[in-house]
Amino acid sequence: MESTATLKSTARRPTTLRVGIAGCGKVADYHARFIKELADVELVGVADVNESAARHFADKHVIGTAKASLVSLLDSVELDVLHVATPPRYHYECAKLALDRGKHVFLEKPMAFTSQEVADLYDRAATAQLMLCPDFIHLFHPRMRQLLTLIESGQLGRVVHVESQCCINLDEETDDLRESLGLHWSYQLPGGLLRDYTCHVLYLALHLSGGPENVQMTRRSSGRLPQGLVDHLAIQIEGANCTANVLVSCMSRPSALRVRVLCEKGTGEVDFGTQTLLVKRQSSLPRMVTTATANFVDSWKLSTSATSNIVNYLRGKVVPYAGLRDLIPRFYDSIRHSTMPPIRRELAAAVTQVEEKVFAGSTPPCVKGCYVPSRQSGVRRPERILVTGASGYVGSALVGALVRDGYYVRALVRPTSSVAYLKQLGVEVFLGDIRRFEDVNAAAEQMDVIVHLAAGLHGSAGFIVDACVQGTQNISKAALSRGTKRVLYMSSMSVYDMAKLRNGQSITEDSPLEEQPEIRGAYSLGKRRAEEIALGHLADSSPSWTILRPSLIVGNGSEVAAPVGWLVGKNLISLGRRRKRLLLIHVEDVATAILQLLQNENTKGHVYTLSHQDAITVEKYFRTCVRRGQRDSLRLICVPYFVARFGSLLAIVAKKLTKRGPTLNRRRLLSMYRDVGAGNDLLYSHTRWRPAGGLLERLVLEEAEQVRNR
Repeated sequence: MESTATLKSTARRPTTLRVGIAGCGKVADYHARFIKELADVELVGVADVNESAARHFADKHVIGTAKASLVSLLDSVELDVLHVATPPRYHYECAKLALDRGKHVFLEKPMAFTSQEVADLYDRAATAQLMLCPDFIHLFHPRMRQLLTLIESGQLGRVVHVESQCCINLDEETDDLRESLGLHWSYQLPGGLLRDYTCHVLYLALHLSGGPENVQMTRRSSGRLPQGLVDHLAIQIEGANCTANVLVSCMSRPSALRVRVLCEKGTGEVDFGTQTLLVKRQSSLPRMVTTATANFVDSWKLSTSATSNIVNYLRGKVVPYAGLRDLIPRFYDSIRHSTMPPIRRELAAAVTQVEEKVFAGSTPPCVKGCYVPSRQSGVRRPERILVTGASGYVGSALVGALVRDGYYVRALVRPTSSVAYLKQLGVEVFLGDIRRFEDVNAAAEQMDVIVHLAAGLHGSAGFIVDACVQGTQNISKAALSRGTKRVLYMSSMSVYDMAKLRNGQSITEDSPLEEQPEIRGAYSLGKRRAEEIALGHLADSSPSWTILRPSLIVGNGSEVAAPVGWLVGKNLISLGRRRKRLLLIHVEDVATAILQLLQNENTKGHVYTLSHQDAITVEKYFRTCVRRGQRDSLRLICVPYFVARFGSLLAIVAKKLTKRGPTLNRRRLLSMYRDVGAGNDLLYSHTRWRPAGGLLERLVLEEAEQVRNR
């Protein structure tokens, strides 16, 4: 068998391996880092379909050749080994091309999507006497190697069962997943996002359980992932050696990747997140003694492991993708000495076999275009309205108000958005990315009005700014090309220059705009630059533009403490005096205000501020809305300006030294400390509209209703 015999290779076995990488994403950084740590290995070239990304990667890692295609890379440099770190849909084709060109291949997971493709790759490698190795890195994590050594030595006895689990907290996922232009490739895998994680837990289980003789599974979709993708997967395996349970879930918190091995004489559990190994052996002591001391013994073991991790971290030995650091040199040694690669073909085939069965029949998600056709029955107004950001906090309230008022609504949302409420309303749901013109232009077809709400609120600075600025630019181009009659752009009061205002003044439409938004932060910068685009169209007649600048929007389930500050334990930290006025507006008031703006012709070409007229101080809001019920023990701590200013200076110094931390400066602090008012006088004079009265009372009633419904 190929898995048990030494390969008799006549292929060239160089002492110095010349290595290339296909794909320049996040994981490729670790490949490059660990490759460059090795002696007698030279990283000579990279390829990526995004040529600028390839060049940036090559500059970062001091690599001589960067190409826009794998073919160009293979034609331009002599390689011995290719690392395939592209998105999975390209794994099979890239690996096949490299093997056919006589290159050994180190292949990221999943190797391919079918057993037939995996078998084909191994057959090609065998025919050409080349090495093929999948990136099953957690088998080579230092803690996992310790456990496997114990098992192989027989100290824990025969393995009887394996439990392997991966819990994914989507809120902690990387920016490239959340901020991908369009739908990230991991959602488009056969089976969706879970397909990208399942390989890890499968190879951990199957390495010990042996080939799968019977596989059963339970799949659930609870709405954590878009478009009904499976977000909870439980697999039961009857292996040749023992049984195994595998769990991959987006429903459990916190994030975790661990494996537990039950043996005849003890158990071993590896937690890859905490990088700990906990081994429990059969004890000869009386059961009462074992029970009484078990927690102390486990605590000692975990404390010792934690201390070791700290020491190793300081020595640079604890790194992300630690198993990759060990697996790569093992693979290279197998090339040099013509021995079996560190991952058996049988294991790779078994993993793909189970994956193929588990994800059989999966429906790929919709990427863009019409996702849900309209089912509206009460349309009585002639105008057709496109709402961007329609699944968001304000968007949902606005779409509901528009439907109730008889408008035909098309909702433009990202492919990852939750659209259950929009489906319930019966509106047309259109998928696309506000940063991509072709998506916006397609959504704007046959629309009379565009209400542009979409903006970047969270994430990296680049994402926030691009979503605001590029999105508004795309709206302006699409509205013009599609003959849209009207555009309403929702801005924010963050565009005002608080440094030029004084305490006691009121913000109006003519108040000075921020001149240095880049100092205030990404959101202010994005909104300020986007507003410049909107202001540039304010004098246009076809389409006409209207700009709305609301204050902080609250209500309908918004975080109740957010208008005041940040919860830290039982304390609510607020920047500003207790008597500082809060500029607030209810989300339903924003929705009805937009209706009034759209239904009045004389609002075209104008800018409007929007804030509730009630005088609400920090102290009053805290006592009325925050400190109630379960929050009775909360304490409000107001930080004086001079303390915050001193802290911001320390933060600036720390950020210069560490390149990390929040952006705190005088202009940003002033935006939080200024005690100013705002109103809707111009909006009232043009439409006779006012927000509903008693804002605090509304918020209290809503909170009480939510408590009853829990």
